[in-house]
Amino acid sequence: MNIFVGRQPILDLNEDIYGYELLHRDSTENAFPNIDPDQATIELLINTFISIGSKEIVGQHLSFINFTGSLLAQDVFDGLDPQTVVIEVLEDVAVTPSLLTKLRELKAEGFRIALDDFELQEQHHVHKELFNIVDIIKIDFRATTAEARAKMERFIRCYPQIQLLAEKVETKADLIEARLAGYTLFQGFFFAEPEIIEGFEIPPKPLLHFQIIEQLHDPDANIERIATLIKSDISLTYRLLRVVNSAGIGVVQEIRSIKQALVILGLNEMRKWVQVLALREFGQSDSGGRIQALIDFSLARAKLCEQLAVETGKSNRDEYFLTGLFSMMDLIMKQEWPAIFTQISLSQKVQDTLLGKETEISPYVRLIEAIERLDSDQIDAFAKEMNIDQVRLTKYSQQANRWARMLD
Repeated sequence: MNIFVGRQPILDLNEDIYGYELLHRDSTENAFPNIDPDQATIELLINTFISIGSKEIVGQHLSFINFTGSLLAQDVFDGLDPQTVVIEVLEDVAVTPSLLTKLRELKAEGFRIALDDFELQEQHHVHKELFNIVDIIKIDFRATTAEARAKMERFIRCYPQIQLLAEKVETKADLIEARLAGYTLFQGFFFAEPEIIEGFEIPPKPLLHFQIIEQLHDPDANIERIATLIKSDISLTYRLLRVVNSAGIGVVQEIRSIKQALVILGLNEMRKWVQVLALREFGQSDSGGRIQALIDFSLARAKLCEQLAVETGKSNRDEYFLTGLFSMMDLIMKQEWPAIFTQISLSQKVQDTLLGKETEISPYVRLIEAIERLDSDQIDAFAKEMNIDQVRLTKYSQQANRWARMLD
């Protein structure tokens, strides 16, 4: 599935890029779709930090992301890097003691806090402690009058640590006025319209996410069982490896199995990420067609590769599984292998096999490809080379295909 993220630059006094506001988009059309705001932010988080990658979208700059009141109350922040994410509190969020407590917690973790589309209200006079927490206040130059802006600016000057950001700057006159009024950050069509960044996402299996969540919440959670469930969803496997490979986790070692990735990430962190994914996918139907067919082939390959590794006495069966699972990833993602390998940490042996280099796993992949082509000569040759009985080979192939179909 093609996915989209909008970004609009935020500039500083030197008109250098300070950061980007990230915007939910569902097509190349540069407009906010008709979607629940909570759902929009969840999709934006997944598309930015898992599916496409924040480095591809914002580079080393800050990401400004809108949060509703209900999302601020949920635990969706642990996978985010507080050094690179600015939490924008939407204008319709009521200022309450519980909100202030949450914002203090986020501030203590290192997040910057911004108020979006700010307009001075009675609640701001009642809860002035909010402005000891906030770092940035965004004021919409199109939606406010000069008189209203002057009143807000006088109020905010009492909190010198707060930076003013002028939104919807559309003319040179807007920019001059904002500079004279003490604004230090600027955003609007005068500088640039939002740009659409397009990426690709593998269709997930939402119901499976809930099975995994159930296992993760079990006091006697079985990591082997959880790893088995994750392995049955190529989308979730890919995303798990993306998360483990993210800068926030700091992994430098090679990943040889899903179980290893789970141990590195930790069950608590995994639970949070799966919950975020499940929030997004609940009620949405899986996509079909070409991509789903490739995923089905990949799952069958993974299972058969694993079975053959066990049959021939290989100790690293998980590497064989991962090789089969990702053997069509370049076709699914429509990317070259070097680009894919920058996003996930696979062992060198798995990478070399996928690149077409000769490894101990290569004959197994070629045998599976021969089975898919119904190339009897090649099947016989590889089966003899690996000393695999034809009857057992047929049995394993049928089992692998049944296993893949069971996951649909």
